[in-house]
Amino acid sequence: MPRLKDKVAIVAGAGSIAPGWSNGKATAVLFAREGAKVFAVDRDLAAAQETQTIIAGEGGECIAHRCDVSIASEVDAMVTACIAVYGRVERAVQ
Repeated sequence: MPRLKDKVAIVAGAGSIAPGWSNGKATAVLFAREGAKVFAVDRDLAAAQETQTIIAGEGGECIAHRCDVSIASEVDAMVTACIAVYGRVERAVQ
């Protein structure tokens, strides 16, 4: 059973600025492979959409969203958008 089945995860930096894999992109794809619904966030929407395409191609669920996480109002809007789509965001567990 996937460890993140039915969880909702916001992954910031989910795009990649160069060919290949960034940490955020790899995290988003791994979370989706583990069953999470992923809200893939990047300040470059096209980069987040590339990650969304990878996840969808593997049968996962992902929404791409543009956000600069250094701007508080954009972070607030990001969380609001995620909740509008998925109804919640999972809290971090350590």
